[in-house]
Amino acid sequence: MTAAEDLPARTTDADDLAALGYGQQLNRSMSSFTAFALAFSMVSINTGIVTLFTDPFSRVGGAAVLLWLLVLPMVLTLVAVYAHLSGRMPITGYAYQWSSRLVGPHFGWFTGWIALVSFLAGTAGTAAAVGTVFAPEIWRHPTTHQIQALSIGCTLVAAVLNIIGVKVATRINNIGASIELIGTFVLVLVLAAGVLVFFKHTQGLSILADARPLTGKPVTLTSVALAGLLPVYVLLGWEGAADLAEETVDPRRAAPRAMFRSVVVSGIIGFVVFALLAMALPNSPAAFLTGSENPVLKLISQQIGPFARALMIVVAFASIFACLIANMAVATRMIFALSRDNMLPASKGLQSVGRRSRAPVPAIVAVTVVAVVLNLLNSGLVGKIYAMVGLTYYLTYALTMTATAVAERRGTIPAATEGVFDLGRWLNPVVGFALLWCGVVIAVLTFPAENNQNAVTVSVVLVVGFLWWALVLRRRLNAGTAGPPGASRTLGGASSRPAEQNAGPPPAH
Repeated sequence: MTAAEDLPARTTDADDLAALGYGQQLNRSMSSFTAFALAFSMVSINTGIVTLFTDPFSRVGGAAVLLWLLVLPMVLTLVAVYAHLSGRMPITGYAYQWSSRLVGPHFGWFTGWIALVSFLAGTAGTAAAVGTVFAPEIWRHPTTHQIQALSIGCTLVAAVLNIIGVKVATRINNIGASIELIGTFVLVLVLAAGVLVFFKHTQGLSILADARPLTGKPVTLTSVALAGLLPVYVLLGWEGAADLAEETVDPRRAAPRAMFRSVVVSGIIGFVVFALLAMALPNSPAAFLTGSENPVLKLISQQIGPFARALMIVVAFASIFACLIANMAVATRMIFALSRDNMLPASKGLQSVGRRSRAPVPAIVAVTVVAVVLNLLNSGLVGKIYAMVGLTYYLTYALTMTATAVAERRGTIPAATEGVFDLGRWLNPVVGFALLWCGVVIAVLTFPAENNQNAVTVSVVLVVGFLWWALVLRRRLNAGTAGPPGASRTLGGASSRPAEQNAGPPPAH
């Protein structure tokens, strides 16, 4: 079957999904703005900047601000390829489904497994960020158990909202994303006016040329690479819009737009906010940044006032909590997508959807349990989890880029319908740049001594995924009882699993 023949005329999103082998089980109610809000919340400018603001200064000084200008265009190469694929295969499980259909479900399993781990760790990391940032606002000197209690409490609330249904969860997420967007824009205006006119004894533009690390150590290529991880960590999660494709109206167009808009808006605003906060630092930034109080909140309180600090706490909490809701949503949809294809242990139970909420309740419970356990094991320290999140995200990106390169060489990528984003002849060079960027980030997240533990942790994750595939899943896939309907069982083989085998209930018209 040719790519063009694979795209007959369809009248509804449910028909589109049925052509991919599934019935409409989830609640398709997300608008284009909601898709953007979800992706924007997943990125969450404040989650990264508020929690990791000091790190780049400790490595290379204020010049680290300029690294945003390198990271943003490279991330956009990833977004462009994901937009190219999501417009052709609008389906929950995104990278797992794409890799399975482009290369084969054996390869797709490892892509889906790493993507699932990234979302699970992202949910736990975001919950840990809530505890790390806001526990000092409740307790003067919070203990590890108090930080964990706040993180776990917010995780349980996010779980309840997701269980109620995607409409409620996305409505809360829309509010949080709107508060973050408006609040951050106001913060930009106030900081810009302050740096130019009102603030006194600040670093100003000179900090952008400051290459003196707070640690006093010399700047090296490794320290520069590690300093660039802040924008890398911030610009993660935008693909959540593609993962909720089966709950989005017109996902072929909405998901690509949501991903591009979230990254462009977050990247530009993130760079501007980080730069303005750096310029607003007092003349002795070392003493200011090394205190026990959160440096961003401390800076806003000192330069603007306690009322502004209180507003910033509200904005930061709304944005980080919205990020937690969004992370949990995309993690549960990945579990649902894998279980629907019989790819996980206990798949029959995990693929269940609530009758009234039409939410994947067992998957939500599973994600909640994993997030709580990870927070307990990591003592609520957000930095430990973030490092693993970044590595697993970029491994997922690399595997997806590899699948795209293989499929493009074979000419098996489905054709685009009219009005859908299309890289055309630029696909191969963009995939090449994206793979190069993935290689750089993966190297930074594994080879430096402080990140060796990431490599060990993710290696264990890969071994677990390999053992499950080798001992159980491989037989299921070869027998045609697992994997996406219509996906080839091997790199070049024909499908052995008919689409109707996993179609679920008939599409709603």
